[in-house]
Amino acid sequence: MTPLSAPVPPVPSEVPLGTVAWLRASVARFSNGPDHVRRRALAVDALAPVDVDALQRNAFERTSRIAAGLDVVDVMADIARPVPVGVLAEALGLPDVSADVVPVAAAYHPHVTPDAAAEAALTRLIAACGGPSERTAARIGLLVQACDATAGLIGNELFASLTGKPAGQPVLATRRRIGGEDVSVPLAGTPFGAGPRACPGSRHAVALATGVLEALRGFRLTERETPWVGAPNLRLPAHLWVTRGRAVSGFC
Repeated sequence: MTPLSAPVPPVPSEVPLGTVAWLRASVARFSNGPDHVRRRALAVDALAPVDVDALQRNAFERTSRIAAGLDVVDVMADIARPVPVGVLAEALGLPDVSADVVPVAAAYHPHVTPDAAAEAALTRLIAACGGPSERTAARIGLLVQACDATAGLIGNELFASLTGKPAGQPVLATRRRIGGEDVSVPLAGTPFGAGPRACPGSRHAVALATGVLEALRGFRLTERETPWVGAPNLRLPAHLWVTRGRAVSGFC
């Protein structure tokens, strides 16, 4: 068994219905064995009818509309998270729930304690998706997974294209239980994972990121220094301010 095929650290299953803890306990991401197989199949089935070319086109059009109305844009806050999530939600037959997905994504992982805003956002997401069920959890899980990871694809590629520096891999590592211990497994060279836990939406994420990046051609960074998210398993800009016009030299 390769490290990426090993079980994930389990999360508590006896949790209040409809909470962020319930979402963790109901998605494939934090499941093992038959639960993982069944829940992953729900996510795969939800993505199966989605046209990736339409995702790319819609991401391009939505990004173009946002950028046209602003002189200076923080790509990470204004585009890289809400656009992919909003476009994917529409493709899944949902309203634009990006404003609620962002706080839930920030509280999704087990080491984070959800705040009241994240719990309230999840309540609205569950209602928009038809009530608490594994199918609902699968749809929300897809949107959550499309949030920071796709934003990382966009932010890293845009930073690289505007500065000439190498593009970083947004998700650097994941957690697995090996030999009875929870360990960090590097994802170097496998940004979407591998084996039975490989990301089922890799093509969709690339299409969404490509559409956004195509719409931002001709933009330039406005600041010499770009702040980065301070997380050990993520590499993505915290902010990425861009505008049309001359680039500022000496970026880092």
